[in-house]
Amino acid sequence: MSAFLSIRNDPHFRRYFDAVHPFFWPVLYWQLKAAWLFLQREKLTSILLAVSWWGGVRIVFLGDRIEAPVANPFALTKPRWDDPVWSSDVPFDIETRALREAIAGALLLPRKAGEGRARDRRKPAAPLASMLDST
Repeated sequence: MSAFLSIRNDPHFRRYFDAVHPFFWPVLYWQLKAAWLFLQREKLTSILLAVSWWGGVRIVFLGDRIEAPVANPFALTKPRWDDPVWSSDVPFDIETRALREAIAGALLLPRKAGEGRARDRRKPAAPLASMLDST
């Protein structure tokens, strides 16, 4: 009975109960419940009802069907480039700065090619031509 009273006092359904004789309110309630179940079962957005004086409910117009979402292959999968989600607090030229600092650090310790290996610095290496002529 509480469901009946809640629907009877609802502002959306009050006009239906005002149009029906109070003796037939239970009939109207059952008819509205059946219309609601039909709406849910058929997955419709809305229906247009006609109510008679004795509580009979007739469905006059059916709304659109609620379509299940379909995957769109052309939908954007990531935000556009001008979207603020791509903004950052990191400076724009951080890679350039890091590269400049790395080059400046490398120039502090200049090296020549081949000096990385340990060898006897007292005796200079013989040129290749002198090694070939000694036979």
